[in-house]
Amino acid sequence: MKPYKEFQFGFLLFVVMLPVHAFLIYAFINKVGNRPLDITGMMVVNIIFIVLYLLFYGMTTIVKEDKITIIYGIGIIRINIKIQRIKAMREVINPIYYGWGIRFFPNGILYNISGSKAVEISFHDSKRVVRIGSKEPSILLSEIDKRIIKL
Repeated sequence: MKPYKEFQFGFLLFVVMLPVHAFLIYAFINKVGNRPLDITGMMVVNIIFIVLYLLFYGMTTIVKEDKITIIYGIGIIRINIKIQRIKAMREVINPIYYGWGIRFFPNGILYNISGSKAVEISFHDSKRVVRIGSKEPSILLSEIDKRIIKL
């Protein structure tokens, strides 16, 4: 069976962070404020923003025969979930206050980069659940279900 792959772009990161980053560059160039950033400070700020962009520009969910892999950005942050651990799944809508990124919520953890739709997974060996954000949760649910049936 061919692996299923879904990519979500983290637009909110750029909508919020790019204007802040642009303002900091503007403030540095124009020496805004009583204590403007020096070159070292600006380099540190740029490195922090670039690292955040690279780590969280998007989220890729890959469903293979034996596992689900969630990859953020360039791939340094990876989460693997074994298909054989899955007890049940369902589509859910996350409340807005659950946010985006990697978040803990009551009784579980959320992996999401944009939107509020997700697939909630419960396990045989844990009372905690995992929610995986998705543009098309019904397709993600179906793809995981196909692999559970094959096991």
